[in-house]
Amino acid sequence: MNNLFEIKVCGINDKKSMNTAVKCKVDYIGLVFYPNSPRNISINLSKELLKLRNKTTKIVALTVNPNDDFLNVIKKNINPDYIQLHGNENSRRCLDIKQKINLPLIKGINVTNKVDLLRTNREFEDICDILLLDAPSESLPGGNGKKFDWDILKDFKSKKKWMLAGGLSIENIENAIDITKAPAIDISSGLEIRKGIKDSKLIEDFVIKCKSL
Repeated sequence: MNNLFEIKVCGINDKKSMNTAVKCKVDYIGLVFYPNSPRNISINLSKELLKLRNKTTKIVALTVNPNDDFLNVIKKNINPDYIQLHGNENSRRCLDIKQKINLPLIKGINVTNKVDLLRTNREFEDICDILLLDAPSESLPGGNGKKFDWDILKDFKSKKKWMLAGGLSIENIENAIDITKAPAIDISSGLEIRKGIKDSKLIEDFVIKCKSL
């Protein structure tokens, strides 16, 4: 297919997985700062992992409905390249966060149908730097291993870069890119041996597969 698309591996929370993702030169590494997630990471551990980073992979701090104090803690200790907002933050709150912490934003958006997607895209595309299009959550916001109807994204256009998320795996990534032509993808549970535990071989194999498409 010769598609060049960016790869984000989300939910890294141990040194071996961090080393593997860095070695594979993925474009983004996501650290989850959300206590209800099995991928939640402490500030202290994330600081240890960041010692392993390279100069090209972007670090994304994922949060869910964060308050200003917590965002300031993340900026002070992690200073990520992006803050990912994966809760119920509206466009007004996103703008408020961007102005206060002065970091680029990734906004997670649940995709249910084309009309709703276009409306939500219009709401956020002038404020957020990257839109992450995910399957609607039933329990946790993201990382549920569920995919949505990719046909909704046929011919989708946005002013901003967007990422495809939700239920991606080495088995379906070729089909996903073929249908959506996504410029970037986000994977988490598809690289785990059990919930919250990444597998280095799965990470390596997935990146090799993506780079062969």
